[in-house]
Order: sequence, then structure tokens, then C-alpha cells
Amino acid sequence: MGKLVAQSRTRALLVVGIWILLAGLVPRLTPTIDEVKQDSGSNSPPPSAESAEARDLLLEKFPDQDGVPAIIVLRNPDGLQPADEAEVKRISEALSGPNAPKGVSGVVSTATVPAPAAQALRSEDGTTTMILVPIRGLPSTDERFGETVGEIRDIAGPGQAGTEVRLTGPAGIATDASEVFRNADFILLGLTVLLVLFILLAIYRSPLLALIPLLGVGVALQLTNAVGAVLADAGIIKIDSQTASIMTVLLFGAGTDYALFVLMRFREELADTSDRYAAMRLALRKVGEPVISSGGTVILALFTLLLATVPATREFGSFLALGVFFVLLVSLTFVPAAVLLSGRAAFWPMKHAERIPSERSLWGRISALVLRRPGPVAAGTIAVLGALALGFLTYTPNANLVSDFRGDTDSLRGQQILTQSFPGGQLAPTTVLVSGGDPTAGATRVGAAIESVDGVSKVGQPTLSADGQVARLQVVYGDDPYGTPALDRTERVREVARAALPDGTVLVGGESANALDNRQGNLRDFIVVAVAMAVLILVVLVVLLRAVLAPLVLLITTALSLLSAVGATSLTWVALAGQAGTNDRVLLYCLIFLVALGVDYNILLASRIREEVTTHGYPNGIGVALTRTGGVITSAGVILAATFAVLMTQPLNSLLQFGFAMAVGIMLDTFLIRGALVPALFRLIGPRIWYPGRLSTSASASTPEPAMAER
Repeated sequence: MGKLVAQSRTRALLVVGIWILLAGLVPRLTPTIDEVKQDSGSNSPPPSAESAEARDLLLEKFPDQDGVPAIIVLRNPDGLQPADEAEVKRISEALSGPNAPKGVSGVVSTATVPAPAAQALRSEDGTTTMILVPIRGLPSTDERFGETVGEIRDIAGPGQAGTEVRLTGPAGIATDASEVFRNADFILLGLTVLLVLFILLAIYRSPLLALIPLLGVGVALQLTNAVGAVLADAGIIKIDSQTASIMTVLLFGAGTDYALFVLMRFREELADTSDRYAAMRLALRKVGEPVISSGGTVILALFTLLLATVPATREFGSFLALGVFFVLLVSLTFVPAAVLLSGRAAFWPMKHAERIPSERSLWGRISALVLRRPGPVAAGTIAVLGALALGFLTYTPNANLVSDFRGDTDSLRGQQILTQSFPGGQLAPTTVLVSGGDPTAGATRVGAAIESVDGVSKVGQPTLSADGQVARLQVVYGDDPYGTPALDRTERVREVARAALPDGTVLVGGESANALDNRQGNLRDFIVVAVAMAVLILVVLVVLLRAVLAPLVLLITTALSLLSAVGATSLTWVALAGQAGTNDRVLLYCLIFLVALGVDYNILLASRIREEVTTHGYPNGIGVALTRTGGVITSAGVILAATFAVLMTQPLNSLLQFGFAMAVGIMLDTFLIRGALVPALFRLIGPRIWYPGRLSTSASASTPEPAMAER
């Protein structure tokens, strides 16, 4: 890598020119990310789940249910008046007439059904009524879906003369989830760039040296978006709004970190030579392997998500892995080449050489304390991390997409009105399909059994399909259909329904069933991905460090930082701030990014310890490595934590919690794990930490070396 980039000025110029040409040309030949971006379909169940089977059978046998329901809610706190009934009729006619929005497959309201059925559409206190409007297609795949919801909202209007009108239901929720990101990406990008630039200026104290890594990230982002758009357009990968948001902070965080590792080692090598090309070749040789291992670990970790069964999880990692691949290449080629071409101007107004940290520096004093008292340092650090990890006891799963919105939305207000006026489950009823034998008789038996389940508010009459093979029941819960009690109840409904009709086939679907199957799928995916990641990371560390015990120690400490970060997040936002809970995907995302990115710092520190131990012996090599990498790791950690913290500005609680967990976890990694716990454990275990490698027997205690002092 060093010879390719830093052999001569001509080579460096060629490298920079090729990257700039690619970044400028390729995006012009491809679709844009916005053109291929899809909604995540975050509540879509695994394809093999019962709710997915129920959905497919429902669409096949009941064409009238071919759509995602939007619910228009009309509320007059003084009681519904004739004018309100006239408004219901107007809306119903507009949505069912020849000029109805494309995609509307039907209308169910007090103006379209007989009086007995219409009563179920009015609240008992007479203040609220609803209009059910199924919309064909899926919000995750149909570009027209959101436009249809918007047209329905325009027709319904905001209400007048004391009557409030809102659109909610699964269709409204999915559309609002997409809408809140419309301007969020631009704000996210701007805040990330400004924040990272400020931090880099503080670290490098050289404007050009701060701008070059940002330019490199821009090149990587352009190519990632272009290639990702091509792959998404071909149906190979899928990209949604949340993935695009996380991509932005990941590339700026990881890209500037990788560049920092290279450039800080470059400045360190310049202390020994005035030949900047030779210094860059040496820097790339020494940090190239750890940086490639770090980036490769993140890429492999992201690809483990392909083992997931939940669609939103399985589709999440490929685009991000592509981004890490590009930013890794850019950081090891474009950035060092651009710095070399900039000459002395890259360091202005500072000097070329990096001042080597000495024993009297902050990290020199910290390393001395760790080596002198490793036992208390390790015990104290573990106590702090363990206390934070106890916050995990407050972890509460939350599948309600509406409660995930941080601001007021039409669907959120509509759900609040429905919850006040109707059984909570009216927002998204559970559908039970019965087939085999006499479907109507079987559905009657099943319905009677389901009515006995605690929390079930209402079971509708059986409806037979046109071919007479399947009967349908609508089951309404008395509480939030996305809440944990409703999900647990759905599991009970499935058990009771099958027991009531052992000779028939019963499928339970709907939003609660989707969320239940997602919860079970997410648990399975978390276990599978965690095991796969652990194995992959362990293999990478064993190959890099040529040891077994050291990688195990590093993996265990990283797992501890994950538990501490998630515990602190749950304690802060759920127990103290009163949020409804944590989306299951937040836990999985934290697993992927905190473990993979945390291992980055482990790799940098451990590889430097291995390098210094061969020169300065054991344990002095630990002190030298910690002294010289402490500042770099701290700077990298601050950058990465700050970029992920920008996610806290996003309009979803799940991204707020994810950004917070990442920021906390990375800072714990930076200061406690890498700054204290890992070197203390290496000191306590001794040379055996490198077992079965040669260093486990050849490294021995030595007296302090002059290399610890400032050169």
C-alpha cells in the first residue's frame, strides 16, 4: 500500500486524480439514492412467520382486504352533529367515486354500511367516528402509496366548526415515518460536517490537514451512494431512510478515524526523517494492517446481518458494508496521497513532526498508574461498567411505531383520539383465518374460545370467502395493539384458537401478530448475529495478534462496554425520561456497531502493544504503547462518538436512543476500556496474554527504556 501511494509524487498525483475522477463521473451515470430509497417496512414479519402466511391468504381469499388500512378519525367533543355526519358522507363519496385517489380499494363508514354495522364505527360517548380506507400496495415498495395517503388527507381536510379530523392507522403511520425524514437527512449531513470539522481542527491545528479527511469521506460517500443506488435499482440490496442516515454518520466517523490513525502515525514518523514520502510509507506499513483489520471487522460484522430472518434487519447491513469498504480504501490511499501532495501546506501553521508523548504527558502518567496498580484500576473500571450495565434491567421492548415519533404527527394525534374513544385495538384489529371442514362453524368455535382470553374487547362475526374455503374473524383488543401485553395476548390467542379447532387450520395475523413475530425473529436474529460476530471478530484478532488469550480478553471487554452502554441508555431514556421503551432493532444495531467499532480501538492498541513489547520488553511495552496511542485513540473516540451523537437530532426515538448508546459506548471504550481496563488486564495476566505465540515466552520484564522519554 505504501509503495502504491507514497513511492513518488507522480504516484500520489495519480491516486488522487483517479479518486476525484471516479467521484465526479460515476454518480452522473447512476440513479440517485432518493430515487431508489424505500420505506423500511419495519413491521414486516419474517417470510416464514404465521402473520406473513395469514397476510398472503387474506389477500388471496378476501380481495376486499387488498390494502393497508388508513383510518380517518372525526371527533367533536360536544358530540357528533348532523353536519359531522354530512362530512362523513362527503368524504366517503369522494373516496369511492370516479375521482377517488388511485390506490383506494374501498371505504367503510357510517355512510356506507347498514345501521347495525355502523354503530361499531361510533364511540360509545357519541363524540367520535371513523372511516376505514384500505390502500392497495405496500408502503415499503410502492412509491405511489405515500401520495395516495396525502390525497386522502387533502380530501378529509383538518375539520371545521369544532370537529377535528385526523388520518392514522397503519397506512398513516408508515407514511408519517417516511415523511419525517424528508428534511432530516440534509440537517444531519450539515451538522455532521460542521462538528467533525471543528473537532479535526482542534486535533490537527492545521486547516488543510483537517479538510483532507473530510474531502476523502465526501469521495467515499459519493461513490457509495452511486454504487448503492445501482445495486438497489437492480434489486440486489434495499436502502431506507434510517440506513441512509446511519450511513452518513458511519462514514464520517469511521473515515476520519481511519485517516487519523494514518496521519498521526505519519506525523510521528516525521520526527525521525525529513523525507515525507519515506515517513508515509513507514506509517502505512505500521498501521496499514491494523486499519485494514479494523475496517474488515466492521464489514464482516455488517454482513452477519444477512443471517437475520426479519426483513428490515437482513436488508440493513449490505449498503453500510459497501460504505465502509469505500471509506477504508479512501483513507489508505486518497488521504495520504493528498497530504503528500500538499507538502508543508498540509501542516500549516504547525510543524511537520508530531511531538512524541512522554512519561510526563497525560497518557504517560495514566500508563504509569495502570502499570503500577493494575489490580485496583481493573477492579474500579469493572465496577463502573457493571453499575451502568445494571441499567439493562430497565430495558423495555417497544414495537409501537407511533410512539417512536419525537414530534407531533397526524397519525400520532389520530391514534390518541382513537385510544380515548374506542378500544385501543381498534387501531389495528387482529385477523383470524379459519379453513378446513366447515369454515364458518369452525370460525364460530374459534371466536367463542378467543372471547374468553383476557384483554379481548370484541370478536366479530365470521365472514366467508367467495369460494367458501376460508372464514375470517376480526378480533379487537382493549389496549394498544403494539404494546407488549397485546403481543403476549396474541400468542395466547394462537394457542386458544388451535386448541378450539384441532382438526382445522387457523392462522392469526394483523399488526399485533406482525409485531409478535418480529419480536421472536429479532430475538433469534440477535443470538445468531452475536455468535457469528463473536466468531468472526475472534478469528480476525487471532490472525492479527497471533495469539488466543489476548483476543478473548479484548472480546469480553468489548461485550462489557456494550452492556454498559445499553444499560445507560435504557436507564436514561426509558426509566428516567419516560419513553415507551426501546425498539428491538436498537439493541441489534448497538451490537453491530459498538462491538465492531469498539474492536477497532482494541486492534489499534493491542497491535501497538505487540509492536512495542518486542522492542521494550514486558511490561514496559504496554506503557509505551498506551502513552503513544492514548491521544490518538481519544481523538478518534471523540470524533466517532460526536458523529453518532448527531443521530440524536433525528425525528425518531429509536435513532435518539441509538445515537446516545453509541456515543456513551464509544466514550466508555475510549477512556475506560482502552485507556484503563485492557492495559491493566494485559499487565495482570503478563506475557501469557500472547499465548500460544512466541511473545508469551520471549517477552519478559525489563527496566524502563529511554524510548519512553520524549524524543
